[in-house]
Amino acid sequence: MKLETGIKSVEAEIQENKMVLRSKTPLKILSSAVLNGGLREAECIVSVHVPEETGLDIDDEVHREAGGFLNKETSKLGIPQDQLVGIMTAAKMKNVDVVTSKFEDITLTVIATAGVHFAATAGDDIASKQSAFPPMEWGTINIVALVDGDLTDSCMVNAVSTVAEAKTVALRELDVRSRFSGEIATGTVTDSVVLACTKRGQKIEYAGTATPLGELIGKSVREAVKKALRNQESIVSDRPLTRRLKERGITVENMTTLFSQISSVLDQNPEKRRQFMEEVEHVLCDQNIAALVIAGLRLDEDAKSGLIPENPAKEHGRNFVLSKILQKAVTDYLSKDGQSYKYIRPDYLSSIFAEKMGWFTRSILSAVMYSVYSNVIEDHSKEQKE
Repeated sequence: MKLETGIKSVEAEIQENKMVLRSKTPLKILSSAVLNGGLREAECIVSVHVPEETGLDIDDEVHREAGGFLNKETSKLGIPQDQLVGIMTAAKMKNVDVVTSKFEDITLTVIATAGVHFAATAGDDIASKQSAFPPMEWGTINIVALVDGDLTDSCMVNAVSTVAEAKTVALRELDVRSRFSGEIATGTVTDSVVLACTKRGQKIEYAGTATPLGELIGKSVREAVKKALRNQESIVSDRPLTRRLKERGITVENMTTLFSQISSVLDQNPEKRRQFMEEVEHVLCDQNIAALVIAGLRLDEDAKSGLIPENPAKEHGRNFVLSKILQKAVTDYLSKDGQSYKYIRPDYLSSIFAEKMGWFTRSILSAVMYSVYSNVIEDHSKEQKE
């Protein structure tokens, strides 16, 4: 499968499990690549899809000797090893996205593959917990940025920084969460960036966000990363709220188990439990309820980060009247027959799972569950009377 680079001297294509980019003249490359990384000249950039089972065993060939694995795979292409830069990913090559943009005499092509199974946030406690990595499919965001221009060494570093910034913005716009902290992800634990230039034209000295090249990089990387994630994992900004909650470790099943602490009916009556869960799923799909839950999530993040003035660090929003206002909005909206509002103390529902939720989110979801439960029990009582 051919990939359009927009640069006459450079061709790219997908060959089975590899993305192969070839230039007719040596490219100046700065990268974090596993194979031949750093600052160098090379004619080829190769991205290799690792075997499907990779990630299930941290002692497999790919983890033990990534460079050796890439060397073996790229040697099959017949390209001299000193003339290529090699990276690898668990993302399927068919899900690659290519974005080409131009400004005056500058042409930029961004090629991205992306998976976020192991998304992380800069500053997460990860290195000390390597042994706690769960066996699972790995995910990597690999970005190849090719500039038809002549970048100075310092400009190359500047451009790589702008690529990283743009990637982080793309993840924020998609609300991708760290597997470790639950915070907005800034990347994954195995990302790579390859920045290359053709060395043609006038010297380009800067690539910050306020420069023509920096603006091209910012827009193109954001677009390519988001499209690559859509292709690979069906992650889009307007995905269902239940999926976004699940990405934070909050599931309807866990919510139901939590609410069962104050409702024996949900434990004793499987049919009512099923009905309760289905109704909670349905309610969370309502755009008004979804908006309130999302507001709660954002408020909790701001409270945790200390962005709400005069809020004690350990309180995380517990003393705010807003949590009661949000609860009332939920119960009024979901109430049948104009039932009066009843405040549900979020700390009545306690568990390790509940503690993962911030106070505002916990308040809103408590109101959702209480309202759904009231409606389910009301229907149950009517059935008994009949």
